[in-house]
Amino acid sequence: MALGFMRRHRRWLYVFLWVVIAAFIILYIPAFQKAQTSGLAETLASVGAETITAGEFQKAYSQERQRLQDMYQGRLDAAMLKRLRLEEQVFGRLVDERLLAQEAQRLGLRIDDADLQREIQTAPRFQRDGRFVGSAELKRVLQLRGVTQEKFEMDERGNLARQRLEALVTGGVTVGEAEVEREFRRRNEQVKLEYVLVDVAPFRSQVQVPDEDVAARFKQQAESYRIPEKRVLSYALIDPQTLRSRVTLTDAELEGYYGEHQQEFKQPEQVCASHVLIKVKDTPAAKEGHSEEQARTLAAALLAKAQGGADFAELAKQASEDAGSASRGGELGCFPRGQMVAEFDQKAFALQPGQISSLVKTGFGFHIIRVQSHTQESQPALSQVKERIRQALSSERVQTLAVEKVQGVQEALAQARSLEDVAREQGLALQKSSAFARGQAPEPLSSPALAARAFALKPGETDREGAAVAGGYVFFALSEIQPGRAAELKDVKERVKADLLEERAFALAQSAAAGLRARALQDGLAKAASATGRDRKETPALVGRGQPMGDLGSTAGLDEAAFALQPQTLSEPVRTPSGWALLRVLEKKAADELALKAQKSALMASLREERRGRLFQAYVSQLRQRYPVERRADVFRRLVG
Repeated sequence: MALGFMRRHRRWLYVFLWVVIAAFIILYIPAFQKAQTSGLAETLASVGAETITAGEFQKAYSQERQRLQDMYQGRLDAAMLKRLRLEEQVFGRLVDERLLAQEAQRLGLRIDDADLQREIQTAPRFQRDGRFVGSAELKRVLQLRGVTQEKFEMDERGNLARQRLEALVTGGVTVGEAEVEREFRRRNEQVKLEYVLVDVAPFRSQVQVPDEDVAARFKQQAESYRIPEKRVLSYALIDPQTLRSRVTLTDAELEGYYGEHQQEFKQPEQVCASHVLIKVKDTPAAKEGHSEEQARTLAAALLAKAQGGADFAELAKQASEDAGSASRGGELGCFPRGQMVAEFDQKAFALQPGQISSLVKTGFGFHIIRVQSHTQESQPALSQVKERIRQALSSERVQTLAVEKVQGVQEALAQARSLEDVAREQGLALQKSSAFARGQAPEPLSSPALAARAFALKPGETDREGAAVAGGYVFFALSEIQPGRAAELKDVKERVKADLLEERAFALAQSAAAGLRARALQDGLAKAASATGRDRKETPALVGRGQPMGDLGSTAGLDEAAFALQPQTLSEPVRTPSGWALLRVLEKKAADELALKAQKSALMASLREERRGRLFQAYVSQLRQRYPVERRADVFRRLVG
């Protein structure tokens, strides 16, 4: 009956249907678009007089994420994104754009149409065979990228204004030839040292610090022991480890993960090998290596010894010119295909365990390779990797629970509720920190960001974003301010005493080092060290500035002393973190003057760009004071999830 009615009146039904569709289009879709647009137009942050909208951030974030996905060829996952802190990078770039645009406008750096067209037509990326690709081709490329002409020109104006601003700020930066030569030598000079350390530790037990000395030191330097302003925080810690008990995994889940990720557990084919290397000079003037003919002759003689039954490890220790492996008997460890240079790789994987290769020529010189073992590619069974999978999945789910807990606290605090109430609802213990000074924070609150923000809070105020710390994520409120004040001796007595003890122990160690030096000048460093129960040591190989000098470590003072010494000259005692050291240069590798001449122009340009970059970055940082940046934490959290 109903069907018959519809057939008789189908014309009117069609009309009615189109009326409904039209009403839907007119009423619903614009409302939906308005809702969407209003969300995208929501202000994420203000930068001076300008704003950054949620839509701008989302678009920039998506583009950057896509770029990284292309770069990593699909291997970009949530954990990598978290480590990269992509959302902060994108936000920082948008802030910088606003800062620079306002500063360029303030300084009158305007880009007119003629400037813009000249920049577009001469930019290398828009050139083909030395000529501008043309407006039609440029328009086609923009359409393929989904970029409007207006947006493209706006971005180009911004880039050009930034370039002019950067040129204005850094145009006066120069680098002299003397600086270039000094930097080249600093980067390329190397030394091999012998040394003896006079450790301060044994002298600490010999030092006495009477109370009257402590009182005298405090009286002389009372201001240096002034007690700074300190703060006490109330805090709630979200520790992922406490959530681990809430995670359970079934065998089926472990099997499923194994099935989907078998490739990740595959053990590649690999060999474990040793080698002897005889180096070939890079250039005829190079100080390291031999001519190709000499290197081949030396290597052939060593190969004959190895094939004759000589101990390969001893041969490598005595004759190999690979400083990194010679001391280990030529051991290179185990490696898969493709890790070594092609010639070495091909020969090593062709050998059977125990075999010694013929001479192998690479860009480094001539190698003699001995393979200890050769393992084929294999796929471990689930039982072999089950615990690894359990740990990985468990950690992933614990992290998810922790993130959910953090978001729950942030959302509750955003409603202006107290930290105490929120912590109680979330089942978190509210604790109090010990008092700490600016720039410090006690465990488990040790975080530079937290320490800085704690001193920006007012009494009773809660930091609603929270901060990541070593033990998880913490939310905190300012509980108490302890004003700075002049110290009384009783407040800092132990600190003053410790300073005096350390000072006197180092003085005794320095005196012992001076006595050791006098003895070494007569008897030699090794004999003098042995006579005083100390060890003479050497750096394992040549070291450059900034590299650890054996167990002495690396400090500016050690670098300065070591590289100022002439070969075979014994240094005065040099302060180290653990005492005083005597140094002697056994070998000094000077910078290659021919290489300096060849690289001088490139190094000068590199140093100038580095200096300009640092100066401009400092300038941009200062702009944040002129154009304050305020980010809406609630909007940012919604956008980044």
